[in-house]
Amino acid sequence: MEIYLNCPFFERAIEVGGLTKMQLIQKLYQHSISINQYGKKLLYDDKFITSESKYSLNIVQLSVMDCGFPNGATMPQLYKQAKELGLELCPLELGPYLRLEYLDQPESNSESPLPQHQAPAGSITIAS
Repeated sequence: MEIYLNCPFFERAIEVGGLTKMQLIQKLYQHSISINQYGKKLLYDDKFITSESKYSLNIVQLSVMDCGFPNGATMPQLYKQAKELGLELCPLELGPYLRLEYLDQPESNSESPLPQHQAPAGSITIAS
C-alpha cells in the first residue's frame, strides 16, 4: 500500500497566533461556530495557551488509510507512523484557527449518537 507522498493528501499553509484566548473564542462565536463540551473544556483549560505573535504552519491532511492503516489504528500507532513519515505534532492552538479557515465545514446535525470510536462526518482530527 502506498502511503503519504504516494497517495492523495491535502496540504495548506495556515496562519496561527496573534489573538488572546478570549479573542479567539469570541471570533469563533462571531462566525457562529458551534463548540461542543469537549471543545469548551479544551479552550478554557489553563494548558491551552495562545501565541502572542502570528506564525505560519504548513499542515498535511491525510486519512488513516493513507497513513498505511486500511483497517484503522490507535493513536500511538498513528503518532509513530507520522514520525516515520517526517511529520510533527501540531500545536494545540491550531484547531480553532483551522476551524476559522474552514468556515464551510459541514456541521453534524444528527441527533443520534455516533458509533463508538468514530468522529462525526466532515470532522478533522488534529494530532497535537
